[in-house]
Amino acid sequence: MSDLIVISILTGGKSSRMNFQNKSFLKIHNKTFIELLLDQLKILGYEIIINVNDDEEKYLKFGYKIVADKIKGRKGPLAGLHSIMSLYKQTKKNIWFAMLPTDAPLINLNLFKEFENIPTKNKNSYISKIDGKTEPMFSFWSINSFEKLDRILNLNDGYKIMKFAEEIGFEFLNIEKENKLEFFNINDIEDYNFFKSSY
Repeated sequence: MSDLIVISILTGGKSSRMNFQNKSFLKIHNKTFIELLLDQLKILGYEIIINVNDDEEKYLKFGYKIVADKIKGRKGPLAGLHSIMSLYKQTKKNIWFAMLPTDAPLINLNLFKEFENIPTKNKNSYISKIDGKTEPMFSFWSINSFEKLDRILNLNDGYKIMKFAEEIGFEFLNIEKENKLEFFNINDIEDYNFFKSSY
C-alpha cells in the first residue's frame, strides 16, 4: 500500500431523525452497524479511529482508538474529521483520512482501490460520486488541509463538506454499487426498516 491512510469513522451525530438513538448500535441480524462496518474495514490493514461524542464506554470493547470532537458544539462531520486529523497535526508524512459514517454499515471496498489507484494525488480531497450521485460522507482528505479546517471550524458553527472541499481543491472518485445496500445511509426508521428487509 503506497499511501498512509487513517480510516475515520464518524459516529458523533445527533440522530434526530432516529429519535436520538445511537445508530452505531442499531442491529442487523444480531450485529450492530459499527460491528458490520469494522468487520469489513479491518481486513484493509489501515489504522482505524472512531470519532465518538456519546456512549464512549460502549466503543471501548472494539479495541480501536476513539476521540471526541476537539471543538465542542456539534459542528458536524467536519468536526469529527478535524478531531482525528488533530492527532497527526505534527506529522511530516502525507497522511490521508478516509471519512466514513457509522450509519452506512455496508460499503464497497473498491472505494479504497479507486483512491489508491490515483497515480498523482494533486488535490487535497477526493469525494465519492456513487452511481453518479455526489456522496461527501465517503471521502478522503489530506493532512495538508488540517490548518485551514481548524481555522474554519473555530470561526463557524458548522461548515458544509462540499464547500470546504471546493475551497481546498478536490476531485471526484467514481464508484459503482454492486448492490443497493452499499453506501446506503440509514437516516430514519423507514430507511432502517428497508435495510433490514433487504439485507
